[in-house]
Amino acid sequence: MPDDNETKQELLDAIRRERATFDEFVAGFDDEAMLRGARDDDWTPKDVVAHVTAWEQRALRWLNRWRETGNPGRPEIGVTWEGMDEINDADYRASREKSPADVRGEAEESYARIVATLEAIDDAELAAKPETADGPSWAWIIGANTYEHYEEHREEMEAWRSR
Repeated sequence: MPDDNETKQELLDAIRRERATFDEFVAGFDDEAMLRGARDDDWTPKDVVAHVTAWEQRALRWLNRWRETGNPGRPEIGVTWEGMDEINDADYRASREKSPADVRGEAEESYARIVATLEAIDDAELAAKPETADGPSWAWIIGANTYEHYEEHREEMEAWRSR
């Protein structure tokens, strides 16, 4: 579980560790297997990788928007957390026709952007709480949308595979 007080190094270490485990697991799916539905809603491993990428990119947009305007606009401008299923559905539709190779490439690029952004950030900015004084810090927000998300969906896919 992410921690509001994680340092940059702790956050980077957790992200790198969980992403390596996630990527290693996903590498075990060839393109055909990446397209086989596994969840009850027919999401495939490709769809899960695209979903993880979408949330990494969303976290970066929040950070950049906050830096520019003081408001991260989470989860999306004009959308509340109750609309998260709609956000995920829109992301799913947007990536549905992409090839496994395209989704893998986008995932690699997204991960590189997350790491580069974190390498350039300082602990004070990570500790900032962008919405309310009792809300989550950037360390928590980024952790939830990276390493915690990688672990959650890797474990989900491991369960599919074991069936």
